Amino acid sequence: MTELDLSWVENTEKSCYKFPWTKAGFTKVLDNGLGYVFCDIESNKLGYACYLSVLDEIHLLNIAIKPEYQQQGVAKQSLIAMQEHFKNLNFKIMLLEVRESNPVIKLYENLGFKQDGVRKNYYPLAEAQKENAILMTYII
Repeated sequence: MTELDLSWVENTEKSCYKFPWTKAGFTKVLDNGLGYVFCDIESNKLGYACYLSVLDEIHLLNIAIKPEYQQQGVAKQSLIAMQEHFKNLNFKIMLLEVRESNPVIKLYENLGFKQDGVRKNYYPLAEAQKENAILMTYII
């Protein structure tokens, strides 16, 4: 991900989430150098992911696939590629949190992530309500 991708990433984020990240959030990811854009063989942008590294841990902060490419295996193939990428960089563990209502939990489990905790009232919902986050870990 580069500065040239930011407008596309921000628009994609808004099309995928009710509570999207801001452009400032994505700019911060660029400063850390761990933002990736997923493209097909014709270089069409399909989605993106943002990570934070701490020692030998990699934390998946955000992932989104453009709505027209969802349910086509893009997220699965992208996550498999990222697991391999971080393995080659000698990371040992990948962490994430996901809304408890998000059906993508099954995808994470199918890719080897294990549920190992809950953050109560982590994600915003409408009208000052909150939703729990499921904490998940993948040993690389």
